[in-house]
Amino acid sequence: MNKMKNAKKGELRIIGGKWKGKKIYFDLSKELRPTPDRAKEILFNWLGQDLSGASCLDLFSGTGALGLEALSRGAKKVTFVEKNKEYLERIIKIIKEKEEENNVNFFCDECLSWMKNYNFPEKFDLVFVDPPFKKNLIHQLLEDIIDKEILSESGRIYFEFEKELDLKVPKPLNLLKIKNMGGKSYVLAEIICPSS
Repeated sequence: MNKMKNAKKGELRIIGGKWKGKKIYFDLSKELRPTPDRAKEILFNWLGQDLSGASCLDLFSGTGALGLEALSRGAKKVTFVEKNKEYLERIIKIIKEKEEENNVNFFCDECLSWMKNYNFPEKFDLVFVDPPFKKNLIHQLLEDIIDKEILSESGRIYFEFEKELDLKVPKPLNLLKIKNMGGKSYVLAEIICPSS
């Protein structure tokens, strides 16, 4: 009964593209911190509404909201990485309902470990990084993304962190957009390659 009672609070929606209005449910008793609709609106205003042909990586997928939003807006491929099997199974269920299995990869793994060990056969046009707060993971993840050279030439990184965090941005990273809202910072960045 409690689960049903809390269902409305544990609910997100896809806000654009072919699945606009699709609801994503999650269990409020779990430690999830989904990207709010307002932040998604800001992000996709920054990126443009159409992601046709883009290859995306969704680290710390959680509810899958960002990766699913990208698929809805035409992304060619989305790779979801989430260590919680239950969360990942819920994303897989949505993907199967939408018959998009050929356009996704799933990895049930801790993101830092996955970044270290995965052999990246392709580069990504967009990487979403939304790690748990209070664990100081963001800086290491940004460094790993830079060191592994996983971004395409025009690739972008979107990341979130708690506003009070004294984040040291790795040097090759250029912040394109930043929005502070509700105690959080939402950032779009690119990697500046040194001149040859």
